[in-house]
Amino acid sequence: MRKPAGQRWPQIWGPRLWMLLAFAVVLLIYRVWLIGHSGISLFFDEAQYWDWSRHLAWGYYSKPPMIAGLIWLSTKLFGSGVVGVKLMTMLLYPVTALVMVGFARALWPTSSGVRTGVVAGALFLTLPMVGALGLFASTDAPLLLCWTVAGWMLWRAQVTNRMAYWVGVGLACGLGLMSKYTMAAFALTALWTLWAVHGPRRGLMRPGPWVAIALALLILSPNLWWNAHHGFPTLQHTAELTTKSGRNGGLLSALEFAGGQLLMLGPVVVVAGLWLAWRQRRALGQTPVAPRSQWANSSQVMPPSQWAHSTLGSAPSAAGTEARPVARTSAYYLASVSSRRYLWAMSLPLLLLALGQALYADANLNWAAPGMIGLTLLLATLLSPPLVPLAAPRPHRWLVVMLGGNLLLTGLVMHARDLSTAPLPHQFDAMWRMRGWQEAFADLAPALDDPVVAGLPVLADQRVLVTQAAYNWRSHGVKTLFWNPKGTRNNHYELTQSLPDRVGPDVLLISNSPQPDAITQRFAIVRHLKSTVVPVSSDRKIELHLFFLRGFLGYTQQSYMEQSGTQPDSRSAPLLTP
Repeated sequence: MRKPAGQRWPQIWGPRLWMLLAFAVVLLIYRVWLIGHSGISLFFDEAQYWDWSRHLAWGYYSKPPMIAGLIWLSTKLFGSGVVGVKLMTMLLYPVTALVMVGFARALWPTSSGVRTGVVAGALFLTLPMVGALGLFASTDAPLLLCWTVAGWMLWRAQVTNRMAYWVGVGLACGLGLMSKYTMAAFALTALWTLWAVHGPRRGLMRPGPWVAIALALLILSPNLWWNAHHGFPTLQHTAELTTKSGRNGGLLSALEFAGGQLLMLGPVVVVAGLWLAWRQRRALGQTPVAPRSQWANSSQVMPPSQWAHSTLGSAPSAAGTEARPVARTSAYYLASVSSRRYLWAMSLPLLLLALGQALYADANLNWAAPGMIGLTLLLATLLSPPLVPLAAPRPHRWLVVMLGGNLLLTGLVMHARDLSTAPLPHQFDAMWRMRGWQEAFADLAPALDDPVVAGLPVLADQRVLVTQAAYNWRSHGVKTLFWNPKGTRNNHYELTQSLPDRVGPDVLLISNSPQPDAITQRFAIVRHLKSTVVPVSSDRKIELHLFFLRGFLGYTQQSYMEQSGTQPDSRSAPLLTP
């Protein structure tokens, strides 16, 4: 039976959503073009994730398995080229923008609320954070999507207490945890919501929250099993990463992190948002009130509430009269006040945790990336208020300024090399770490066709060399090994691909040193095959040297003696051949 007009959800699909979808497609096409135009290869992390995707497992040393699964699917659909590896995760950003529209409709169930979601989606797609992360296959892409879906589901679960939404919370959180453990910080948002957002019931004394927790843990359980089987390397790595760093933290580190978060939103967006917030605060005053809107007399009102005391009776007064404060238990208060507090709760806890981490032991800028979801929706409410008539005036020019400012900033950063007439220092090239790898390994590749060395495994003592060799020489089907004389387990390749301490094997060595004596002295015969140097900026270059090493003598002289039965001084130096 058709619902009465006042009980219908506002329509999502319409011209505005199609415009957002077209905008997302244009940006995606541009970013795919930029990858080819810039000539970049895979970043170290991407090459590592691609290598993982060839050996699917329920966990890896430093990350849960979602990113490897996404890249496996991406390469099956789009090939193993640079774009093929990246494309699946690049698609998740437009999907997240579309999900934000549904999230906005749940927070503000009006036609204006849907429009707010469209504005939020467009703003999200232009954030410098997305402009940078959107070029890479990273764990942040599925994390941001799962964080957004979890926020949507948690809001609906709390205000309706329907089991289907609690199941949605569990699914989103479980998949988020399988993407990146940062998803665990969503628990802080959930705990606040269970008591602070009014609904049929509050707190933990009900089945819904526990079903969500159980389902999230069930989804995570294969990764926990993998960690237990391998000595919990991912959990240890995460703990070490958050307690130790390349720098020592401190006030300067915290200030740099805070400034970085503002840059991730965009300087123009931050300044414009503060101005609009100040202007709105002056207009509305300090007390939460119900501004004039179509809430009471429009056909696009909230679906039926499940609790009798939360009605629309506290909606604004008739047009032309002064708006009055609303009851905290009313549905209108839920949409006008609780929703905004909820978005702050989705952002501030994670931002404060990351800021504390930066103060204690440094933090990467993307560690608080999910916090941008709530902030983006809050900014959208300033540009397109969700509880006003569709015909009400809005700051259209500010929206154009924000979107244009972010696109201009991102474009200048990504095209700095194109705009410069002279080679730039690496500090001015955001993609310098991804340049030169294809050319360097392509220059060395002909040496792999030598019948003497064809099919030999490739040895390296740096993860970046192992992963780049595996990817850029993938057509040769090379097997990679990691030099690990101390037998440590401090990265994925030490854990799974260490060169065994057995006398005899021959290998190819790839090194950025022309004289890697620590390695070559443990082989009987050493032959230099080829070297290459590829400039990537005015002050950086990739230098690689390829060696043929014959007759591994073990990591130590004692190991060699035990396995071969020779005397200690029977070999003093490797035999070098041209």
